[in-house]
Amino acid sequence: MGSRAVFLDRDKTIVLPKGGERYIYRVEDFHIPDNFVEALKQLVDHDFLLFVITNQGRIARGHLTENDVHELHECLDNILKESGVHISEFEYCPHNPRGTLYPYNIVCECRKPKTGMIDSIRGSYEIETSDSWMIGDSYIDMLAGKKAGLRTVQVLTGSETYSDYADFVERDLVKAVKRILEER
Repeated sequence: MGSRAVFLDRDKTIVLPKGGERYIYRVEDFHIPDNFVEALKQLVDHDFLLFVITNQGRIARGHLTENDVHELHECLDNILKESGVHISEFEYCPHNPRGTLYPYNIVCECRKPKTGMIDSIRGSYEIETSDSWMIGDSYIDMLAGKKAGLRTVQVLTGSETYSDYADFVERDLVKAVKRILEER
Protein backbone atom coordinates (compact mmCIF):
# COMPACT_ATOMS: atom_id res chain seq x y z
CA MET A 1 0.00 0.00 0.00
CA GLY A 2 1.25 3.48 -0.86
CA SER A 3 1.61 6.63 1.18
CA ARG A 4 -1.14 9.11 1.90
CA ALA A 5 -0.46 12.61 0.65
CA VAL A 6 -1.86 16.10 0.68
CA PHE A 7 -1.13 18.26 -2.34
CA LEU A 8 -1.30 21.93 -1.39
CA ASP A 9 -1.66 25.01 -3.50
CA ARG A 10 0.68 27.71 -2.17
CA ASP A 11 -0.69 31.24 -2.57
CA LYS A 12 -3.81 32.05 -0.55
CA THR A 13 -3.88 28.46 0.70
CA ILE A 14 -0.74 28.04 2.83
CA VAL A 15 0.65 31.56 2.57
CA LEU A 16 -1.38 34.75 2.56
CA PRO A 17 -0.42 38.04 0.97
CA LYS A 18 0.67 40.82 3.32
CA GLY A 19 -1.46 43.93 3.49
CA GLY A 20 -3.56 44.57 0.43
CA GLU A 21 -1.26 42.78 -1.98
CA ARG A 22 -2.99 40.65 -4.57
CA TYR A 23 -0.06 38.49 -5.58
CA ILE A 24 2.88 37.00 -3.76
CA TYR A 25 6.08 37.64 -5.69
CA ARG A 26 8.81 37.56 -3.08
CA VAL A 27 9.55 36.57 0.52
CA GLU A 28 8.51 39.97 1.88
CA ASP A 29 5.06 39.65 0.23
CA PHE A 30 3.66 36.82 2.38
CA HIS A 31 2.91 35.62 5.86
CA ILE A 32 1.79 32.25 7.18
CA PRO A 33 -0.55 32.27 10.17
CA ASP A 34 0.65 30.21 13.14
CA ASN A 35 -2.54 28.16 13.13
CA PHE A 36 -1.87 27.20 9.48
CA VAL A 37 1.54 25.85 10.52
CA GLU A 38 -0.10 23.93 13.37
CA ALA A 39 -2.65 22.46 10.96
CA LEU A 40 0.09 21.26 8.61
CA LYS A 41 1.87 19.70 11.60
CA GLN A 42 -1.30 17.72 12.35
CA LEU A 43 -1.17 16.25 8.84
CA VAL A 44 2.48 15.27 9.33
CA ASP A 45 1.61 13.74 12.72
CA HIS A 46 -1.03 11.63 10.96
CA ASP A 47 1.56 10.33 8.47
CA PHE A 48 0.56 12.37 5.42
CA LEU A 49 3.29 13.37 2.98
CA LEU A 50 2.96 17.04 2.04
CA PHE A 51 3.61 18.48 -1.41
CA VAL A 52 3.29 22.07 -2.59
CA ILE A 53 2.19 22.50 -6.21
CA THR A 54 1.81 26.02 -7.52
CA ASN A 55 1.31 27.78 -10.84
CA GLN A 56 3.83 30.60 -11.16
CA GLY A 57 2.92 31.87 -14.62
CA ARG A 58 4.01 35.37 -13.66
CA ILE A 59 7.51 34.12 -14.49
CA ALA A 60 6.39 33.92 -18.14
CA ARG A 61 5.11 37.47 -17.85
CA GLY A 62 8.39 38.80 -16.44
CA HIS A 63 7.01 39.76 -13.01
CA LEU A 64 9.31 37.41 -11.09
CA THR A 65 12.10 34.94 -11.71
CA GLU A 66 12.62 31.28 -10.95
CA ASN A 67 15.18 32.44 -8.35
CA ASP A 68 12.41 34.45 -6.63
CA VAL A 69 10.28 31.29 -6.48
CA HIS A 70 13.17 29.20 -5.11
CA GLU A 71 13.93 31.86 -2.49
CA LEU A 72 10.30 31.98 -1.37
CA HIS A 73 10.09 28.17 -1.18
CA GLU A 74 13.32 28.02 0.82
CA CYS A 75 12.00 30.63 3.26
CA LEU A 76 8.65 28.84 3.59
CA ASP A 77 10.41 25.51 4.05
CA ASN A 78 12.59 26.95 6.84
CA ILE A 79 9.57 28.43 8.64
CA LEU A 80 7.74 25.11 8.47
CA LYS A 81 10.75 22.99 9.48
CA GLU A 82 11.09 25.03 12.69
CA SER A 83 7.70 23.60 13.69
CA GLY A 84 8.38 20.04 12.56
CA VAL A 85 6.56 20.32 9.23
CA HIS A 86 8.33 18.63 6.35
CA ILE A 87 7.31 19.43 2.78
CA SER A 88 8.45 16.45 0.72
CA GLU A 89 8.64 18.47 -2.46
CA PHE A 90 7.89 21.90 -3.88
CA GLU A 91 6.75 21.83 -7.53
CA TYR A 92 5.93 24.89 -9.59
CA CYS A 93 4.91 25.59 -13.14
CA PRO A 94 6.62 28.66 -14.64
CA HIS A 95 4.62 28.51 -17.87
CA ASN A 96 1.85 30.70 -19.18
CA PRO A 97 0.87 30.67 -22.85
CA ARG A 98 -0.15 34.36 -22.52
CA GLY A 99 3.31 35.24 -21.23
CA THR A 100 5.92 37.22 -23.11
CA LEU A 101 9.14 35.48 -22.05
CA TYR A 102 10.51 32.57 -24.02
CA PRO A 103 10.81 29.65 -23.16
CA TYR A 104 8.07 30.04 -20.55
CA ASN A 105 5.28 31.28 -22.84
CA ILE A 106 4.09 27.84 -23.89
CA VAL A 107 1.21 25.46 -23.37
CA CYS A 108 2.52 22.75 -21.05
CA GLU A 109 1.34 19.70 -19.16
CA CYS A 110 2.28 20.99 -15.70
CA ARG A 111 0.11 24.11 -15.41
CA LYS A 112 -2.97 23.41 -13.28
CA PRO A 113 -5.70 22.40 -14.01
CA LYS A 114 -3.56 19.85 -15.87
CA THR A 115 -2.07 17.20 -13.62
CA GLY A 116 1.60 17.27 -14.65
CA MET A 117 2.95 18.39 -11.27
CA ILE A 118 0.85 15.82 -9.41
CA ASP A 119 1.79 13.09 -11.91
CA SER A 120 5.49 13.93 -11.55
CA ILE A 121 5.30 13.58 -7.77
CA ARG A 122 3.24 10.39 -7.97
CA GLY A 123 5.93 8.98 -10.26
CA SER A 124 8.59 9.63 -7.62
CA TYR A 125 6.66 8.54 -4.53
CA GLU A 126 4.30 5.66 -3.91
CA ILE A 127 1.12 7.68 -3.39
CA GLU A 128 -2.19 5.99 -2.61
CA THR A 129 -4.40 8.30 -4.68
CA SER A 130 -7.69 7.17 -3.18
CA ASP A 131 -6.49 8.20 0.30
CA SER A 132 -4.89 11.49 -0.78
CA TRP A 133 -6.12 15.04 -1.05
CA MET A 134 -5.77 18.36 -2.87
CA ILE A 135 -6.26 21.60 -0.90
CA GLY A 136 -6.47 24.88 -2.81
CA ASP A 137 -8.35 28.11 -3.13
CA SER A 138 -9.43 28.00 -6.78
CA TYR A 139 -11.46 25.94 -9.18
CA ILE A 140 -8.29 25.05 -11.12
CA ASP A 141 -6.83 23.48 -7.95
CA MET A 142 -10.01 21.48 -7.47
CA LEU A 143 -10.16 20.42 -11.12
CA ALA A 144 -6.51 19.31 -11.09
CA GLY A 145 -7.15 17.30 -7.93
CA LYS A 146 -10.25 15.65 -9.38
CA LYS A 147 -8.51 14.80 -12.66
CA ALA A 148 -5.68 13.21 -10.65
CA GLY A 149 -8.12 11.08 -8.64
CA LEU A 150 -7.69 12.98 -5.37
CA ARG A 151 -10.33 14.09 -2.91
CA THR A 152 -10.56 17.88 -2.82
CA VAL A 153 -11.05 20.65 -0.28
CA GLN A 154 -11.43 24.24 -1.42
CA VAL A 155 -10.46 26.94 1.06
CA LEU A 156 -12.07 30.37 0.91
CA THR A 157 -8.92 32.35 1.77
CA GLY A 158 -8.56 33.22 -1.92
CA SER A 159 -10.86 35.33 -4.04
CA GLU A 160 -12.53 32.46 -5.87
CA THR A 161 -16.16 31.44 -5.76
CA TYR A 162 -17.22 27.91 -4.88
CA SER A 163 -15.95 25.23 -7.22
CA ASP A 164 -18.17 22.41 -8.43
CA TYR A 165 -15.06 20.21 -8.32
CA ALA A 166 -14.62 20.57 -4.55
CA ASP A 167 -15.69 17.64 -2.42
CA PHE A 168 -15.69 20.02 0.55
CA VAL A 169 -15.48 23.80 0.98
CA GLU A 170 -13.94 25.14 4.17
CA ARG A 171 -13.09 28.60 5.51
CA ASP A 172 -9.31 28.13 5.62
CA LEU A 173 -6.44 25.66 5.85
CA VAL A 174 -7.17 24.90 9.51
CA LYS A 175 -10.73 23.84 8.73
CA ALA A 176 -9.58 21.94 5.64
CA VAL A 177 -7.13 19.87 7.69
CA LYS A 178 -9.81 19.21 10.29
CA ARG A 179 -12.11 17.99 7.51
CA ILE A 180 -9.43 15.65 6.11
CA LEU A 181 -8.73 14.16 9.52
CA GLU A 182 -12.45 13.69 10.19
CA GLU A 183 -12.96 11.98 6.83
CA ARG A 184 -10.31 9.36 7.56
